[in-house]
Amino acid sequence: MFYFLLEARDVPFDEAPLIIWFNGGPGCSSLGAFFEEFGPLYINFDGKSLFENVHSWYHKANILFLESPIGVGFSYDKEVKNVTKADDDGIAQQNFNAVVDFFENKHPSYINHNFFIAAESYGGVYGPMLSALVAESIDKNEFPNENFQGLMIGNGFMNVKLSTNTMILWSAYHARTSPDEWDSIKEHCKTPGAKDVDDYDFMCGRLIEPLLGQFTEDWTGYDFFNYYHDCYTNFSLANSTDPVKETLKLAPRLGISALLNKYSTDDKASYSCWADVALPKYLNLNEVKKALNLDREWLDRKEKWKTCNMEMYDQYVMTHQDMTPFFSKIFNNYTGPAFRVLIYNGDLDTACNYLADGYFVRDLAKKNDFKKTVIYQPWFYSANKVLSGYYMRYEGENDFGSKLSIDVVTVKGAGHFVPLDRPGPSYQMINNFLFAKPEKLANYTLPI
Repeated sequence: MFYFLLEARDVPFDEAPLIIWFNGGPGCSSLGAFFEEFGPLYINFDGKSLFENVHSWYHKANILFLESPIGVGFSYDKEVKNVTKADDDGIAQQNFNAVVDFFENKHPSYINHNFFIAAESYGGVYGPMLSALVAESIDKNEFPNENFQGLMIGNGFMNVKLSTNTMILWSAYHARTSPDEWDSIKEHCKTPGAKDVDDYDFMCGRLIEPLLGQFTEDWTGYDFFNYYHDCYTNFSLANSTDPVKETLKLAPRLGISALLNKYSTDDKASYSCWADVALPKYLNLNEVKKALNLDREWLDRKEKWKTCNMEMYDQYVMTHQDMTPFFSKIFNNYTGPAFRVLIYNGDLDTACNYLADGYFVRDLAKKNDFKKTVIYQPWFYSANKVLSGYYMRYEGENDFGSKLSIDVVTVKGAGHFVPLDRPGPSYQMINNFLFAKPEKLANYTLPI
């Protein structure tokens, strides 16, 4: 299993926590997060050069990026050339074995570090399942590092039913249907015994299909990962214009008007539109693969690094559609002083929307007798107090006397990949969470 380890830049080694990170998919590489979200470097349009991400999370944390499962990215099976089959339980065990091996054999210098498991998207399955195994192993005194501090899930897919039903609500209130059509849906989709529209199962076919589909008949549509983001150019076409070079070329003559982004609605010279094109170019360069010290066996196969293993995605077997039992295992087995959970969502994501995760945590808190200790309220970025979203908190305690907390945070204007869309606020949010204490939990408003 291939991994990339970053050591914290601005915090002494012994004080910096370790984040163990997984991308989702299922079947997508964690190097996507490294080069497109919160790593120290982004890739330029040419796929050959890099530029700095000044809001990288590694400034104050060590980060382990694991390419999981085997068959994704540079991770490979010595006996099976193209791994395409995977399931939830198998991946959980793979990830557990890899983390144990990391602490025991690969980097024992981290064996006393505070560490957090973190994941996004389908990582909403990976993260809780791995965390449950780790908490259980620590309880049995079998895990090499007992300093497990928490779990972070970004735009997580944690409950299938909630994700589907809430997407209908989300879409209805984002101008994807008229008031008359919405009234008709509520009338004809009403579930017997449901107390209101939030409680519907929405089993009514063609009426709700427009609220769930991404594309129209001619395959035009919206960005599934950020509803308000648009790309005006297909940068995967041959001989596409390099927007960065074009801007630099025009700036001396046009001045500030050259900075206007005419290729998309993002704020990084259309980076969101072409990052997935540049990333494979870069990671498949011979000099890059050599620098990454890849196994000779993988190189001899002459395979290409891909952002996602789509064959695995298509054949994947989802064996657990609700993560509630795994969170309960974490809470019940945890023996440390305090365990903290951060559930954060970009409020423009339609792949894993904020309503689903908010409802999921609400139900999870109720099931585990957590109390709401912070009401839903705004949080602000920087000393200028720019509104960056909203947060709330639930707290409880288990039979071991461990303090347990769940923070539910939204990031305004962000989609599925929060650090890509809102790098500054996400950096502030993560650091405030990482360095909070059991007796003084995170205040997301204050920059750290």
